Amino acid sequence: MKFNAKKLGVILLIMFFTTLFTASFVSSEQKSLGVFQQGECIQLKQTCADCTYINFTRVSYPDSNEALLSASAEKVGTTFNYTFCNTTKLGEYIVEGVGDVEGTATIFSYDFKITYLGKELSEAKAILYIGFLTILILVFIINFVGIGFLPSRNTKDEEGRILSISYLKYFRNVLGMAGYFLFIGIIYISSNLAFAFLEEGLIAKTLFMIFQISFTVAPIVIIVWIVWIFVSMFHDNEFQKMLNRGVFPQGNL
Repeated sequence: MKFNAKKLGVILLIMFFTTLFTASFVSSEQKSLGVFQQGECIQLKQTCADCTYINFTRVSYPDSNEALLSASAEKVGTTFNYTFCNTTKLGEYIVEGVGDVEGTATIFSYDFKITYLGKELSEAKAILYIGFLTILILVFIINFVGIGFLPSRNTKDEEGRILSISYLKYFRNVLGMAGYFLFIGIIYISSNLAFAFLEEGLIAKTLFMIFQISFTVAPIVIIVWIVWIFVSMFHDNEFQKMLNRGVFPQGNL
């Protein structure tokens, strides 16, 4: 059998370009589509400059159940797209499909993640969150310990008559308001950690609902608190005038 170097060169050249085209498809293949919010419609994508079609054949849910699509993707330039909306389950989804590369059917797969808030909490961010949470809890405890050392009412004698006005009691209220916002911060960070690491979403949703309610009513709480402070200061001012005249009234202040 006579060796033909020219034919061998042609064969090798064909193999090279075939490998190149296939590698081009594989290299452009999605590794991960990203992170999306629960219930959101997303675009399944695959890039292939040499394909005439792309079919998304299957999406595997986080609980291993499957949605059999067999759906043809729409081509826009060199990118094929398909809208997928069944994203009610939290966790990692696996997408599988097939496309023709130079007439050869080539399969591909990639994943995407569904979270409640559409964000993924990495290990570094989790450590940062836990650090902030620890600091907030410590400040929260110190804040309320400090409140215990402050007077809650004006100074009175044994008969209940007011002897002097204690203005430190207003700082007690300031610390109480600060504690309220520290509580909101603690609940918010806790809900984010729960969404990221707990498979069951009930606790996370409950914490986030508490945060939403607390944050929503915060303006009302601030307005009521400011009004109460001004009313209390007005009454204290009236009592102070009486004390300056030598009158020691009885009262609940």
